[in-house]
Amino acid sequence: ERCSGATSAGRRSFHATAVLRRPTSSQPGVRLGSIHGSGRRMVAQAPAWRTVDRLRLHRPACRALPEAALQSIAAYPPRDFLVFGVTVVAATALVKFFKVLAVREVVDQGLSRKLVHIFSGPLYVLAWPLFSLDPNARVIAACVPTLNFMRLLLVGCGILEDQGLVKSVSRSGDKSELLKGPLYYCVVLSTVCLLCWRGTPAGIVTISLLCGGDGLADVVGRRFGSIKIPYNKSKSWAGSIAMFAGGSAMSVGLISLYSFLGFLPSYPGDQLLIYVCSVALLATIVESLPINQAVDDNISVPVVSLLLSTFLALQLKLTS
Repeated sequence: ERCSGATSAGRRSFHATAVLRRPTSSQPGVRLGSIHGSGRRMVAQAPAWRTVDRLRLHRPACRALPEAALQSIAAYPPRDFLVFGVTVVAATALVKFFKVLAVREVVDQGLSRKLVHIFSGPLYVLAWPLFSLDPNARVIAACVPTLNFMRLLLVGCGILEDQGLVKSVSRSGDKSELLKGPLYYCVVLSTVCLLCWRGTPAGIVTISLLCGGDGLADVVGRRFGSIKIPYNKSKSWAGSIAMFAGGSAMSVGLISLYSFLGFLPSYPGDQLLIYVCSVALLATIVESLPINQAVDDNISVPVVSLLLSTFLALQLKLTS
């Protein structure tokens, strides 16, 4: 498209083309190139979360911002703290929602607990792309589950009273349960965030298998798990199948989203499926073993998933 002034035939038409490219490690944020005479060209370096092939800008409709202004917007210092606040509010609202359902007995206590387990992790991962490219962004993001960790610790120790929280995340209504699985869950989210962040699919796979895998396994197993696994009568074939399928599907979906946003490369479909399903299969086997009385699933599943997914990601060169 070209934009021409309509008031004077002698007025030169102005044509500006902006090309947005994914930034390299040496070119973070947004940068504007030089602007030259007639047929001016403007080159912009876009954030990793937005990759657009070509975008045409026209001076009469949109005046170009100074380079310094655009750079300040891309590296806006309070941005990470703003996203941190929004993520905390969203996480609190999610727990509150299922807490209300449990208190009003719309869903039973066990299902409410597992729904929090299933949805909290993916919601957290979906917030990561909103943080900036600053190296300290992952530390700020890791503070989100750390805050929830402190809250669970205070309620579980009896320092704070929150019966709604106890009902929504415990099996029996005993506040001491908050100091076990739910507490480990928060530790895993913070650890994966700090170790993996957005540059490797290993963190996404680990959280997906913990949430969409282990969380869904319990829900399906309790309802349709009449056929038990021979070597562990507390686990069922239905639950294990649900863990493998749910964890794999969530992993592929989130990795594909991150590839679309530019944080991860676009992987061949067969390579991605082999990678995800290999990790999901081993995690499912570990979850089915009769060791859950000694080692909580919220520890064994993410540890195995993180180690194997990191190893395979390095071997297959899946990191960005």
